[in-house]
Amino acid sequence: MVSHQGVILKKIGNYKIINCNFCKFIHVYPIPSDDTLSSLYTNDYYTKIKPQYIKKFEEEMEYWNITFDEKLETIEQYIQSTTKKILDIGCGPGFFLRRAMKKGWQVTGIEPSLIASEYAKKQGINVLTNFFHQIDLTELDKFDAIHMFDVLEHTNAPIQILQKCKSLLKKEGIIVIEVPNDFNPLQKLVKNILRKHEYWLAPPQHINYFNFASLTRLLQKIGFKIILKESTFPLEFFLLMGHDYIENDRIGKKKHYERMKLEINLKNGGLNYLKRNIYQYFAELGIGRTSIIYAKK
Repeated sequence: MVSHQGVILKKIGNYKIINCNFCKFIHVYPIPSDDTLSSLYTNDYYTKIKPQYIKKFEEEMEYWNITFDEKLETIEQYIQSTTKKILDIGCGPGFFLRRAMKKGWQVTGIEPSLIASEYAKKQGINVLTNFFHQIDLTELDKFDAIHMFDVLEHTNAPIQILQKCKSLLKKEGIIVIEVPNDFNPLQKLVKNILRKHEYWLAPPQHINYFNFASLTRLLQKIGFKIILKESTFPLEFFLLMGHDYIENDRIGKKKHYERMKLEINLKNGGLNYLKRNIYQYFAELGIGRTSIIYAKK
């Protein structure tokens, strides 16, 4: 029996946010059950929690395709195989896999939401409508790459998921994981200087709270070799400039648009390499809104 104990960082409702001595990363306790998560992600996520998710994502596709291309091109630099088979766990409406198909990848997605998986299937994407831990792995091929975007923070079994990912990868296959970069230095600065609450905590939707250090540690423990770390724009910069998007959603939308416009202009102006170099340096410093880690089996 696993004993989840550690320093209690915060209490929210019935949940404690603990820095777990066993897991070596921060997570909620008690950990939500499979039944709780099934109800949340099978039925509610695209209807009650984020009803505009698909529409908003499609409207921002110029920006997202830039980020998808970066990931796909980076993966191709490291894989040895020429088959280009990729699995996207928690693929949502299939936007990443849609782009991968256009780039010549053989794609498979796993997604528990019926709404999202049906949206992906209508675009010709091979999607298994289920939770990853409920999939019979013998039914799946081996993959050159596995992608997870905003997934690992939502699961009640991140260690087991990564172990299964390792078993599904071909020799020297690549996994790329993107999660919120939580309890990072800028968030702590905002909390202390601007007297903000821990605005990044969101149980039970977000169960785990990773950052570059803890995600690196977990991947290495499972047997992955880290090959690249990259962040995304540190949204806390806006807060520290006086643009309080926490209290004003209208400001948040404006700053989100400005950040996307900056990156689109850098790409269209031929300076995308500059952005990536900056974000990789931010990753070394542990800052940036999300942690992106590429690792090899």
